[in-house]
Order: sequence, then structure tokens, then C-alpha cells
Amino acid sequence: MNDIFKFEQSYGAITNQIRAEQHKHWLLQLFIGGNEKLKIKVLDKQINCNAILVNANVPHEFYSSDSIHFTMLIDPTSQLGRAMRKFFLKRDAYYLVSERVATEFRDLLARGSQKENTADYSLLLLRINEYFILSQGLEYDLRVEKVLKWINDCDCDATYHQVQSIAHELTLSESRLSHLFRQETGLTLKGYILLHKMHKTYQLIFQGKSITDAAIASGFDSSSHFSAANKKLTGMSARDIISDSRFLKVIL
Repeated sequence: MNDIFKFEQSYGAITNQIRAEQHKHWLLQLFIGGNEKLKIKVLDKQINCNAILVNANVPHEFYSSDSIHFTMLIDPTSQLGRAMRKFFLKRDAYYLVSERVATEFRDLLARGSQKENTADYSLLLLRINEYFILSQGLEYDLRVEKVLKWINDCDCDATYHQVQSIAHELTLSESRLSHLFRQETGLTLKGYILLHKMHKTYQLIFQGKSITDAAIASGFDSSSHFSAANKKLTGMSARDIISDSRFLKVIL
């Protein structure tokens, strides 16, 4: 059984069934080993550790080897993501969490999964937030903050899935907006919109919609369009992620 959760602007899973081929995406990704050390490859370098944070757009691959692991995909524009990049990753491909803190994470992971039917990872998520967020209020250019709010609140209105329409709202050229967005966030605007659509699709799937209905409602042309994007960004098929999974509500 895979436990999948949404925490603010992040998604994560506790599972022993990860088999992700080499891939890269515009999200940050945190991995924590459960019963044994992680074996992860980053930029073709094999790394054995207890916990690691991988930067956005860095090629990596990971296999869980039937051992429980925790992983979380973090939106780089969230306060958690901004702090991770500014204070820990900086320009590096990855950040190795200290043994002391990684052990604390592992203990909280074990505590959260002790009761199969009432799994609760709230303490682990709170500790992750507490550890990485060293400063509140890391702000972007006001125009970029406005774009992020429009996209995150758009309920998948096609207007806010198009760079041209967003640029028009801000009375900027597409090229100027794209440059500004990447300069401030480190992401492409088109890439961020794609991530938003994927987040929305999974949210709808775990609310009971079919993959096809969820994908189309989120702005994809078809379920195959969503599946192709998902495979490229996660290294896994959407059906493999969804099968034998339960969605947990996180209450903090």
C-alpha cells in the first residue's frame, strides 16, 4: 500500500514501490530512507545516505528495493521551496541532510506509520518545515507573486494556462514575462503551468475522478497527454503511482 499526501503546495508518498527511471523536473525532491539507507543516483553519481534533497531540473533515478521510503515533491515557489533553495541547495545539485537530523526524520517516519489504518505523518512534515524554513517572507517581484496567485487560484481556467494571456493581464511582452519569471523563481513559466496542471490532475484523481476526466478538467488535451508529461517528469507511469494507493489528509 502506498500512502500519498498533499501538504500545502507539495505532494509526497510513503512507499516501497518506487522504481523511477532517470528523469528531471522543475520540483525539488526530498528523500528519506526508512529501514535502510537510500540508494539514489544523482547526475549519474551513486549516493548512499539517510536523507537527501535534490534540486530542480537535476537528473536523478531511484529504486526503493522493497524497503519503505519517504519522498516529497516540493514546489520551488512555495515558502518551503524558496527557503530550501536559498539556504540549503543554493546552486548545488543536491543537499545531504546531516545524520542527526536524518535520524530524527526516520524516527518520525516510523512513528507515523506504526498503525496501518491510521497513518499520520503530521509530526514529520512539521519537523521538515521547521528544519528548512529559516526565514519567513521570502518574496519575489510583485508581478511574479501575482502570476503565482493567479495560476494557483485559477481552478484551471484556460486563461491562466497560457503565457500570452498572463502577459496581456500584466501589460508585459511574453518574452519579458518569461524572463522575469525565470529570473525570480529559477523555473520557466510554461514549466510551472505544466506542474500546476499535474498537481490539479492528481488532486481530482484522489477525489474519485477517472484519469481521463481529471486530466481534461485540469487543462490537458487528453489522458495520454497527461500520462506522457507525468512519465517525463517523474520517471514513472501515472497508473503505477495511483495503483494500490490511498490518499491521506494532512491536518496540522
